[in-house]
Amino acid sequence: MPTLPREQSPLDQWFQRCQDMRTAWWLVAWVALHGVLSATQLLIWLAALGSLVMLVMTHGTWRQQSGARALWLLVLCFLIPGLLSLPDAVDFYRALSTAARFVAYGLAGLLFLRLSPGEAQWPNTVLWMTGLLVLWSVDGIFQEWRGVSLSGYPLFTGLPEGHKVTGSMGLDYGPNLAMLSPFLFETLRLHGRRLPVLWLAVPLLAVAVSLSASRYSALLLIVSAMLCGALWVRGRSSNHYWTPVFVVVLSIGGLLLPIMLVPHLAERLLLLSGSLSASEAEANSALAFRPELWKASWVLFTENWVNGVGLRGSSGAMYPMLAASDFFPDAMLSRTWHPHLGILEIATDTGVLGVLGYLLFLIMVARWMSVTNSAGQGAAITFLCIALLAMFPLSAALSMYSFPTGSITWPALALALGAHFRKAD
Repeated sequence: MPTLPREQSPLDQWFQRCQDMRTAWWLVAWVALHGVLSATQLLIWLAALGSLVMLVMTHGTWRQQSGARALWLLVLCFLIPGLLSLPDAVDFYRALSTAARFVAYGLAGLLFLRLSPGEAQWPNTVLWMTGLLVLWSVDGIFQEWRGVSLSGYPLFTGLPEGHKVTGSMGLDYGPNLAMLSPFLFETLRLHGRRLPVLWLAVPLLAVAVSLSASRYSALLLIVSAMLCGALWVRGRSSNHYWTPVFVVVLSIGGLLLPIMLVPHLAERLLLLSGSLSASEAEANSALAFRPELWKASWVLFTENWVNGVGLRGSSGAMYPMLAASDFFPDAMLSRTWHPHLGILEIATDTGVLGVLGYLLFLIMVARWMSVTNSAGQGAAITFLCIALLAMFPLSAALSMYSFPTGSITWPALALALGAHFRKAD
């Protein structure tokens, strides 16, 4: 007798219905939650717990998902050096909890791999992503104009040289907009000719990033525009190089406009331009005391160069050196500090072993970027760009090991790999 095909489980049916939708609404919701401070942190833990339950219920078959092996290879680039740093960790329990978080990223990724948007869903989905970016940009510009964001969040005035726009996101506003900007550039690639009004979103986003008073975020936005532009040209069958050039020009123009209109932004830029020829004290002030953080971090690395001081251990280990500094303000010692330079933070916390793992991570991400771009997989290449920007080697804003960074990096990688390997199958 012929055997009937095995019926899908209710969960498999739900995944199939998700793939049949015109828009990946769950993905839009995830990005929207990223703008609500710690909401995505809870989502990561829930997804990890759900995957753990599914592993038990399915006797391990839940892990048999296309792209799962590749995702865990990326996770292990950070997890193995993190575990090897535990014997010499300055703060053992914080290092252990951070390592456990990487395990959670891998487990949560098993769910995100299954939620990758299909090719048919991607054009409409990324259009909604751009709508979110525009909304957040308007939110920040409104906050500069009226003193409060659309949700009533006041301007951050804790800077000696002026205020900074945070929108409703908090202090990570500028870096978040820059990290998520590939959604906008992908929208222009897909819809720019059909909907020319979308081009206005580029200077709008750049203005919001500039108002955040984060010089690193401005740099990251330009890197994003150039990276997406280069991939755009490489993946096109024609030689229209003017389009990505126009994206970069609009981004730079949007970044410069607030500097001409808001006095304290121009003052910060002038301080930065004169910092190289200034005294050590003036250079520290111009660079928000980053040089003292870098100097202390480098000393820690040279003293613990093999496996570092443990994940998130640099904040506590740097304190005696910062307290003894002639330039670091005493009032700032009450806060916990990380090195504020991505590659240096990895070197300090996990030593040479961590740096080697990070370099392997970058090589694998770059390889998949090349492969997916050549294959014309828009969703995969966009998420890979976002993950790379989140883990940028010169990151001077968010900690490489922080939850805000991880909650955007690892779901983005899982979504990218899920889209890539599903099409490859």
